[in-house]
Amino acid sequence: METKLILQNDPLWKRLQNFSLDHPNAAFPFSKKLAKEENWTERFTAKAIEEYKKFVYLCCTLPNGASPSEIVDKVWHMHLIYTRNYWEKFCPEILQRTLHHHPSNGGQKENEKHKTWFNETLKSYREIFQQEPPQEIWKPDLKPSNRKNKSYFGKIVLLVLCAFFIYSCSENNNSGLGIFFTVIFSFVILVLLIKVFSNNKGSDKNNTDSGGDGTFFYTCGSDGSSGDGGSSSCSSSCGGGCGGCGGGD
Repeated sequence: METKLILQNDPLWKRLQNFSLDHPNAAFPFSKKLAKEENWTERFTAKAIEEYKKFVYLCCTLPNGASPSEIVDKVWHMHLIYTRNYWEKFCPEILQRTLHHHPSNGGQKENEKHKTWFNETLKSYREIFQQEPPQEIWKPDLKPSNRKNKSYFGKIVLLVLCAFFIYSCSENNNSGLGIFFTVIFSFVILVLLIKVFSNNKGSDKNNTDSGGDGTFFYTCGSDGSSGDGGSSSCSSSCGGGCGGCGGGD
């Protein structure tokens, strides 16, 4: 109860909670773009943004910074694309400090270091927010199950049934009507196959953004604090395509 009261009275926490990543006049705001890019549901997107704010709070308050999960980092990456909002409003007005995202040098040593930091982040999360980190957002080896197209099993079954139907028509009915239905169902199958493979391609891209191992470990510091206890920047362990954050250059 005391911890929650401290949070409620913390000016930084208040500013983060009152800050919206969606511009009020935008026809296609941040949350909708994020949901579309990642193929997330609206509910899951809102939850991811909420956890992103908690991560940023940890970044700014913990002496060793914080380490985001894969999902949280995707929100952060998207926010960084909105450069004017991030650098001209979010950092100076809401955080009142800079919060940078840097690439990693990679390697097993950094990987182990960031795993430790990630576990420390989860521990601090429990202590500060007095709750368990939502697994669908924070569990590093858990792929998001809240995509709009969750499974292709039904589509595969449908394709098999359609193929069997077409085979039956072609074998048992050589009339014009049978040929007509065969052509129609062939076209439907072709369209479904294109959609399935295009969606799978997008999912594979999301699953390989980590640099190949599917796990994400980052560290974050603010205004001179970082995971290594002294430098003004920090990094991730997932290869050159990922990054951590640091503050005050």
